[in-house]
Amino acid sequence: MINLKGRKEYSYPYDYFVIDNCFEEEDLTKLIREWPTDTLNQLGRVVMGGRKQMSDLKSFEETSPTWKAFYDYLNSDKLLNMFKGSFESSMKQWGCTLAEQDTISNNKMYTHIDWSEANDGYVREIHTDSKKRFVNFLIFFNDKGWNGGDFLIHSSDGISTYYPPQAKYRDVYSGLDTKVHDIIEAKKNRAVFFLSSPNSLHSVSRQSNTLEPRKFIYGAYSSRDNSKPVFTNYENKRLR
Repeated sequence: MINLKGRKEYSYPYDYFVIDNCFEEEDLTKLIREWPTDTLNQLGRVVMGGRKQMSDLKSFEETSPTWKAFYDYLNSDKLLNMFKGSFESSMKQWGCTLAEQDTISNNKMYTHIDWSEANDGYVREIHTDSKKRFVNFLIFFNDKGWNGGDFLIHSSDGISTYYPPQAKYRDVYSGLDTKVHDIIEAKKNRAVFFLSSPNSLHSVSRQSNTLEPRKFIYGAYSSRDNSKPVFTNYENKRLR
């Protein structure tokens, strides 16, 4: 369902790629028509200043067959293995603990999606995501009707040691050498995928003057093994 052939790949400051025209128009139209606004209003929780999110696909899948089909498409070893192949070099550099048998089909890995709508006040500090995550992704479903709310990719050339993510949000990178390398504006049918390595610093600029909520999904391929992180090289040692 995703136009992977149209992706633009980047390796600096960390591995990520951007896809414009992510979906074919027919699929995009169905996903937008089936967007779970009512379910978000009923079950969503407000986080990060102004983002309403929920992750319960079962609560609306009967009326949203395209979303169910999209989740099943994502939640597959075919895509997971594609990411493993694309990011193999950086996986070694950052001490990835995933083994060949860590797959979705044997229940070692899983795909998570949050359906979200963001309004005034939504902002994210510079951070990396949970230690159990392997690849993160973000897909936008409307064009900007607000100011800010952009996805920012940060470089970290001056940082020698990274902070392992904690359960609660912490602003540990502000004031350090974390320049904005790329500003990825919200745009309908645009996707971003990135390796959740220790140096994958990103943030969201504060959203304001919202005429229409920023509609997007944020998700990840994650490990079910909570006893060890997916990446271990937070000390940024040169591994072989």
